[in-house]
Amino acid sequence: METQADLTPGDDQFATLQEARSAIENLQDTDYKKLMLIACHFAKNKLKGTIIEPDDLLHQAILKTLNGRRRWNRRFSIIEHLDGVMKSDSGHEADKRTARGFSQLPEDNVESIDQQPSPEALLLIRDELKDLLDLFDGDEIALKLLRLKGDGFSASEIQLELGIEKKHYETVTKRIRRRVIKYLAKGST
Repeated sequence: METQADLTPGDDQFATLQEARSAIENLQDTDYKKLMLIACHFAKNKLKGTIIEPDDLLHQAILKTLNGRRRWNRRFSIIEHLDGVMKSDSGHEADKRTARGFSQLPEDNVESIDQQPSPEALLLIRDELKDLLDLFDGDEIALKLLRLKGDGFSASEIQLELGIEKKHYETVTKRIRRRVIKYLAKGST
């Protein structure tokens, strides 16, 4: 078990946020394909294909790494690190669903009062969302894709709704991911 002393900022075992960001930005298309296969595996086998899409599972792992919530241990490649984050996240989500007695997606997605964000948190979320959406000003396909994703549409449903092929969908999601990564990088410096 790691102690707080093991996690000090100067510890050479862990990459800095800037090093992690650089490694993620330098991932090749083949690396993303490997990571998507891993994400598909976890989404299918641990989450039974419900709640979290594979690309969302990967994006969450990337965001957690970029914002420092999951530190990258340099003894492992960035791909192995993201694999571990996705494994952990999908396991936690599966455990939460099991603890709540959900084996399938609930019929109604009504949040209980204690799960709803506070008014202050909602204001912060709205401001952050506005800033993020401004990144895609003039990129209508990206905005439409984001809105559909936000409404809970799956990748295949979004492709159908927008009338685009899988390759075009993947290109737009990569463009979105890269812009968000750059946006988050500016916020963490």
